Amino acid sequence: MKILTLQNNDISPSGVIGAAIAEAGGTEDVRFPEHGDALPADATGHDGLLVLGGTQHAADDIAHPHLPAQIEAIRAFAAAGKPVLGICLGSQLLARALGGTVRRHHTPEVGFTAIQPTAAAEADPLLQGLVPLPRLMHWHYDTFDLPEGATLLATNPVCSNQAFSAGPGLYGLQFHLEVTAGIVQGWVDAFQAWTQDRFPEFYATYRDQLMNDHPGAAAFGRQVGLRWMEMVRAAHAESRQAA
Repeated sequence: MKILTLQNNDISPSGVIGAAIAEAGGTEDVRFPEHGDALPADATGHDGLLVLGGTQHAADDIAHPHLPAQIEAIRAFAAAGKPVLGICLGSQLLARALGGTVRRHHTPEVGFTAIQPTAAAEADPLLQGLVPLPRLMHWHYDTFDLPEGATLLATNPVCSNQAFSAGPGLYGLQFHLEVTAGIVQGWVDAFQAWTQDRFPEFYATYRDQLMNDHPGAAAFGRQVGLRWMEMVRAAHAESRQAA
């Protein structure tokens, strides 16, 4: 199984989810749209699409002219019945691709944060049996309205739309369940002065957060990644039968 991975930041790789893809027998075809990597015209040749986070504002095509191609890729995979997993920026792009509105949020979320599952999460094939949810990593300024027909799976008081399903295999997750401790450390190192100035509480406690919260978050991320890959495998088998 071949996963098209859109990496929107050099220091934001697929991490825990990439490891789950490999564990499930998949391979990643990693593209860097920000650096001009071409995206396929359709979903042929790939079995699923993973869209990762980045610093871009998901609605600003002028500043980030590579975003429309990502929107079209998401729509192509969804139309082909192939699973799409969007993380942080990727969740915002998935919402936008399916008709939702992306906007700046009134309160940024940075750090490991409590998230509450909705009643729908208990029956959802991605999250069933994994609730209560662990504290999960956030680093975002934006939020989105749910696309029409989407199901809200997780929320919290700061940012109501934390996770949603938009159909079989189509998931948007506002939180960073893919992070390793090294990825988080890399973000802090890359934006050290900015983080210390804007988010002093997180900067002062992030090592403790990594120690206390990351193990549970990583175990959760692995399970979600493996379950999503089961959906990829099922969709691949169904498409082969239909052919």
